[in-house]
Amino acid sequence: IKEKYPDKTVLYISAEKFTQQYVESVKKNTRNDFIHFYQILEVLIIDDVQFLSGKSGTQDVFFHIFNQLHQNGKQVILTSDKAPVDMQDIEQRLLSRFKWGLSAELQLPDFETRISILKNKLYRDGVEINQDIIEYVAKNIKTNVRELEGAIISLIAQSSFNKAEITIDLARDIVQKFVKNTKREVSIDYIQKVVSDYFQMDIQTLQSKTRRRH
Repeated sequence: IKEKYPDKTVLYISAEKFTQQYVESVKKNTRNDFIHFYQILEVLIIDDVQFLSGKSGTQDVFFHIFNQLHQNGKQVILTSDKAPVDMQDIEQRLLSRFKWGLSAELQLPDFETRISILKNKLYRDGVEINQDIIEYVAKNIKTNVRELEGAIISLIAQSSFNKAEITIDLARDIVQKFVKNTKREVSIDYIQKVVSDYFQMDIQTLQSKTRRRH
């Protein structure tokens, strides 16, 4: 937006930070100044708007800011980890406004995109890593871009601290810290074994009808 319209006033902020600012304005009795600041923006981008759930005061002030911006033809962009229809503890008047605009689902990046993200990150940091290591990281971390970049940062840091070459083995060690081990099938037998081991009780006793205190 700033590249295309350099004169526009654009603000990006997380909903958490927005809430903190609002609470601070109430404490300092500067609530009107807070509202005025947001109402003169031309583009407002709020990240993780679901964070407003249950915060009635913040929702109320955001409702007035939203209305003012919308009535003046300004742009409001919101991101959330769920669709408006699935949000909990958000006032209906706000939810209805969230539904006014275009809703677009952001898909997880595919393998080729993850490769591109990693290469771009490495290029920006001036680091070279073998293609097979890049592919290994991209293949095993599929959740989000932050974890993807975090794994590469950890990889570079470990290599730098230990003065060690970035190898596939080092990549495996790093990736294991980012990826939960979901390969083991969690069966009823496995749950019973873990519970009985923890309580130092044999499985037969666990399965029996006894109700003895121990």
